[in-house]
Amino acid sequence: MAKPCALIRTSEENVKAQQNRQRAERGVALVIALFTLMLISVVATALILMAGNETALKGNYKSAMHAFYDARAGLEEGRGRLWARNPNSIASCVLPGGEQMMPVGQVCYILNPSAGEVVNPVNPLDPSNPYADTEYQAEWGFAVPSGPCAAIPTPPCYNTVTSNSPIASANIAGPLYKWVRITSRTEHSGKINVDGLNSDDNVNPLFYDGMQQLLSSGGQPVPGATQVLTITALAVTPYGSRRMVQYTVALAGSAAALSNFPSALTLDGNGVSFTGPSGGNGGSGTFPIVGNDINAPSGTQSGISAIGYTNSSDGTIVSSAATPSSNYMSPQNVPNVGLVSLPLLLQTPSGLQNLVQSVTQNADLVLNPPQGASADQQSLPSAMSASNPMIVVVNGDFNLTHAGGASAFTGYGLLLVTGTLHYDPDDSWYGVILVIGKGVFDGSHPGKGGQINGTVFVANTTDNSGNVLTSLGPASFSSTGGGNGIQYSSNWVKATQALLPYQVRSFREIAQTTP
Repeated sequence: MAKPCALIRTSEENVKAQQNRQRAERGVALVIALFTLMLISVVATALILMAGNETALKGNYKSAMHAFYDARAGLEEGRGRLWARNPNSIASCVLPGGEQMMPVGQVCYILNPSAGEVVNPVNPLDPSNPYADTEYQAEWGFAVPSGPCAAIPTPPCYNTVTSNSPIASANIAGPLYKWVRITSRTEHSGKINVDGLNSDDNVNPLFYDGMQQLLSSGGQPVPGATQVLTITALAVTPYGSRRMVQYTVALAGSAAALSNFPSALTLDGNGVSFTGPSGGNGGSGTFPIVGNDINAPSGTQSGISAIGYTNSSDGTIVSSAATPSSNYMSPQNVPNVGLVSLPLLLQTPSGLQNLVQSVTQNADLVLNPPQGASADQQSLPSAMSASNPMIVVVNGDFNLTHAGGASAFTGYGLLLVTGTLHYDPDDSWYGVILVIGKGVFDGSHPGKGGQINGTVFVANTTDNSGNVLTSLGPASFSSTGGGNGIQYSSNWVKATQALLPYQVRSFREIAQTTP
């Protein structure tokens, strides 16, 4: 049966419409593909840009951190070389004339140029000088000194030394800091007020007594304190990053306590006891204690009291035992036996225990004899000598005695004993002896050939169980065995103080105008 004409036309029209639609849709896939490629290109470009930015940020951060740690390395070199025991000590740069303190206006620079480079921090007016010390004027209010101390008799002036940072290897370079500056510190340069007054002192250096900063006066050091110094370092990387950092440093609190002993023998505390030589036990019958400084210039007298006590109530007991008076000598107008004052650090059991901890932290050797036993000089380092004094701490009893036919012993440096110190007058010690804890110095062993050159300090801060007392107890000193006694030596006290390193009191970073 034939299909109607209308149906045939409709079917043909549908086929034509479908063909027309197919022709119209030709090229859509190409458009989609192109759009997809464009989108991928945009994303890829964005990723590349992001990666570039990340690389740049990473590079900048790396360069900035490189400069920061290079500058910190400079600070550490400066702090390390302030230590007198450092073989590359810069003591002559900081105190070229052997002064007791670094005066205001005097500067020590450690220079660290790269090969063929000139580093000149003292020419801030030259705009082409990339290493000018522009921070100095911001701190002090006047320009960096322009002349070397060798040519200028008084500050302001500067000294320079060469850095030790380059490492001896063709493939390894040292830190890239450019210079380190060391100066004294004042209220003005430190932007602080330590005395509570309205004045902004920029003349008198600051000192540290182990507990707080103190303002000096009249160009004289503060007794019982050590000078505060400022160390500043600038680092510049090959990529142009600049960082400047700064330390405030002072000798350890223990060094402040060691800087100014008031007597050759100091008995610190309440109810102290002193027993002089009896002439028996095979001893020489004398144990002189002399406060006259053995290092005073020839023909002059200087020094301190022979014996000092800190509680006026103990004066009669100590004085009556210190006989004959000819055994206890001091400079003219200085009492042979008398009441003395001490830095705050040495006035309380807690302060003295802090001193013990500070010394222990910096000790060359710490001995811990078992309960009921004693250490002796055979345990001391064989390398100890007059040219290599050391810090030795004994947590317990110590026998500074020679036995079994051994020859007399001589020690050098700082000896700290927390128990009882048994002393043989045949042996000698050059430096400082601290007996802090039990606070017992026992010199009953017979002998007569040795001598203590320096100073001795005795304080009772603990009970028999080792518990810290609330107030100082009765320090005890006995010298019944004879011997050549104690001779005050300022040089050995200073040498002992120099064994302790400078410690960081504060740190800051100084903002730079360039990256």
